[in-house]
Amino acid sequence: MTNHHDMQLGADLGTLPESGKHCPAFVSFLAVACTVLAGLGDWKVLNNAYGGLPKVIALGTIACAFLNFLVAADFSRLKKAAGYFPIFLLLIAVYAMVSMYIWITDLSEAASIGRAGQKILYQTITIIYSVFMCYLFEDRAVNYLFFGMCATNTAIILLEMPKYGIVESVTSVVTCLVTFGEAEGFVRALEIHDITFLFGQFFIYYLMFAPKTTRTEKRLKRWGVILSLFFLMIGLKRSTLPAILLVCLFVWVLRSSKHTKKLILAAGIALFLFLYLYLYLTRSGLLISFLESLGIDTMGRDVLWSLPNDYYELSPFWKGLGFEGVTDLVNMWHEEGLINRAYPLHNDILKVFIELGALGFTLWTGINYILYPAYWMTKHNTETGLLYMAILAYMTATYLTDNTAFYFWSCIGLRLIPMSYSYRIPASEEQKQWKPPSPEEAADEIWMIEAGGKEGNAE
Repeated sequence: MTNHHDMQLGADLGTLPESGKHCPAFVSFLAVACTVLAGLGDWKVLNNAYGGLPKVIALGTIACAFLNFLVAADFSRLKKAAGYFPIFLLLIAVYAMVSMYIWITDLSEAASIGRAGQKILYQTITIIYSVFMCYLFEDRAVNYLFFGMCATNTAIILLEMPKYGIVESVTSVVTCLVTFGEAEGFVRALEIHDITFLFGQFFIYYLMFAPKTTRTEKRLKRWGVILSLFFLMIGLKRSTLPAILLVCLFVWVLRSSKHTKKLILAAGIALFLFLYLYLYLTRSGLLISFLESLGIDTMGRDVLWSLPNDYYELSPFWKGLGFEGVTDLVNMWHEEGLINRAYPLHNDILKVFIELGALGFTLWTGINYILYPAYWMTKHNTETGLLYMAILAYMTATYLTDNTAFYFWSCIGLRLIPMSYSYRIPASEEQKQWKPPSPEEAADEIWMIEAGGKEGNAE
C-alpha cells in the first residue's frame, strides 16, 4: 500500500496525477491531420494560390472534440478547457472595439474593413484551435502540435525536392547548415516564415521546460531540441538564434532567484515601457543610425519605417487608422512608385501603434506583457508564467523587425504551449489553507480515538 512518504516523494519528482481519458486513436489522427493540412497552407505554392484559406482547416479540431465528447463525455474536462476562452478573447475584443470606433468616426473604406475582419477571424481561430487541442490532449497537446508541424515541414521538403533533384536538395541543406544559413535554391524554397518562427518557441520549451522524469520524456525532450533547431536552420531564421539563447539565459537566471514571480512581472513591465521607447527610436531615426553604425544591413527597413511618419503622430492622443490601415498605406506607396513591391512594414510595434492608436497600443501591450503573465502565475503557477514570458520575449525580438505579431502559428504557439503546460501542474502544488475542525468534527475525532482505545483494551 502506498504510504504518505512515497506520495510526497512522487510529488517532489514531478509525478503527475492521472490525467483524463485519452482520446480514441481515430480522433487523435483526425486532429493531427487537421494540423498538418492547415500547416501545408504555408507552402509557397498553396499560399500563393489560396492565401490563408487552408488555415481554416484547423477548425476541424472542433469536430474532433465533438467526436471525443460523444465517446467519453467529460464535463469537468470541457469546463476546464473552456475556462481559457475569456482571457484570450479579451484581445479580440480590443481589436474589434478600437477598430470599429476608428472606422465609424473616419468612414473607412469597405475593403479595409473586410481585410481587418478576416484578420480578426483568423486570430479567433487560433484561440479556438488552441483551446480544443488542449481539451483533446491536455498536457500532451504541445507534443501533438510539435510533431504535426514536423510532419508539415517534412511534407513541404518532399514536395519541393522534385523541382531540384535529390543531390542538389541535399547539398543545399548541408550548405545551409555548415555555413549557418547561407544557401539558395532548394533551401530558399523552404523559407516558410510562420512555421519556422514557431520552431523557435518549441526549442525554448523543449530545452528549458519539457519534463524529463522518465526515459520517454527525456527522449522526447532530446528530439524536440534537435528537430526544432534543424527546422529553424533550414527555414533561414538564423537571426532568431541569439534571441533564443538570450531567452534561455533569462529563464535560467530567473529560476535561480528567490523572487522569480516578482522578476517576471518586472520583466513584463520593462518590456511594456521599452516598446514605447522603441517607437520613439524608430520615428526619430536613431534606431536606424545605431544599426548602421554597427554595420548591420537593414535590408530597406530604413525606407519602410520612415514612410509612415507623415501619416501618424507619436502622441497619447493618436487615434489610429484601424486594423489593416498600414496595408492601405503600403498599397498606396506601391501604386505611387515609392516602393517596388507592397512590402509588409517589418515592424509590428510600429504597425500596431499606427493601426490601433495610442489607446489600442497601450491595451495590446498591457494585456500581453502585464495581464497575461499575472494570469498564468495567479491562476496556475510561476513556472507557467515563466514559460509564457520566455516565449513572448523571444517573439518580441521578432516583432521589432518582422511581421510575426499576428502570424497564425506563432500566435497559436504563444497560447497553446503555456496552456498545455498548465495541465501538468500536480495537485500537490495546490495550496490548501488549514482550517481548525468544527466542534462536531472534533467530537467525532475524540469518539473515534476513544473507540479505538476500548477495542485495544478488549483485545
